[in-house]
This record gives sequence, structure tokens and C-alpha cells, in this order.
Amino acid sequence: MSAQRALSRLPLVLLLTFALAAPATATPTWKAGSCTSTEGVTIAADLTGAGRAELVARCVAGDLRTAREALDRAGLTVQTSEQGGAYDEQNPVCRIENLPVDADACAGHQENKPYWKVWRVGIDPIAWRGTQTDGGPSGLRVCPGAVVGFSFGVGTPDQPNLMSVAPGDVVTAPGWLPPAC
Repeated sequence: MSAQRALSRLPLVLLLTFALAAPATATPTWKAGSCTSTEGVTIAADLTGAGRAELVARCVAGDLRTAREALDRAGLTVQTSEQGGAYDEQNPVCRIENLPVDADACAGHQENKPYWKVWRVGIDPIAWRGTQTDGGPSGLRVCPGAVVGFSFGVGTPDQPNLMSVAPGDVVTAPGWLPPAC
């Protein structure tokens, strides 16, 4: 084969090489809405306190160990801060879905200032329970079938930081109970 003919085939060879080496498109690890069973962990991001009257629920599949890992894989836009969090968390969540729009949101948790709070679901009765775990969402263990909530607010009697919906409004499967994890 002549050198000229070999060079003329070089673009095709390079194209095929790069096409074969390109990574496959990953399948999503989440779906809109809550999980129907133990297929994953349901994330409920209550955006109401951050300026948008909306609850975003996502079912996140896979082997998840913490609420933070589930949030990070839920397909939501999550921004973190390099400052300390409310529960001594490294790189705490300061925005979810670009909310709040306040420029100070990522300045670190400060007394009487709003922040993203993580919630777990407890039983007797089935209700949101504040976690107050060291490490924030990174310190909250999750398992298949769990529901984790995130709300934004100050957390004082005058300005509560609460979920605006009940857990039963997020997971509507009849007979659902939170798993012991």
C-alpha cells in the first residue's frame, strides 16, 4: 500500500478508534417520583422555604450508603460550600436546584441564618424527624425503601425549617413503612 493511500485512510482509522474508545452513555440512577418499594431511596427536596413552592421527589437506585450520596445521585443541581455546615459537615449543601438565590447562601452555616436541613422518616406516628447527626446528610445512613427530606429555613420558632408535606404525601404506596436502617 502506498504512503499516500495509507494517509488517506488515517481520518477513518482515527474516527473508529475514538468512537470505540468513547465511554458508553450511563443509564440514569434516578427516576422522577418516589420509589415504589425497596428499589432505592426516595429523596424529597422541599424547595418552598428556598423560594419556590415545589416538592421534587426522586427515586435513586443503586447501592447507597448515606443521604448525601443519594442526594448527589438524584439528578438535582446541588451546590456545596467550602465553609462549615450546621452539623460539622464538610462541604455542606448550600443550594439545591439553584435555590436559594441569596448570595450569602454558601457562606457557611451561621446562627439564625437559613440552611438546608436533612430529615429522616420515623414511625409511631410516621412523621419527619430531624436528624441532627454529625456530618449532616453525609452522616445519615440510608437503605432501600428509605425516604430522606431536605428543607430550607432558619430553624427558629419564628422562622421554622420544616418539610411542607407529610411523608405520606411523598410515598403513596399503601402500607409503606420506613425501613430500619
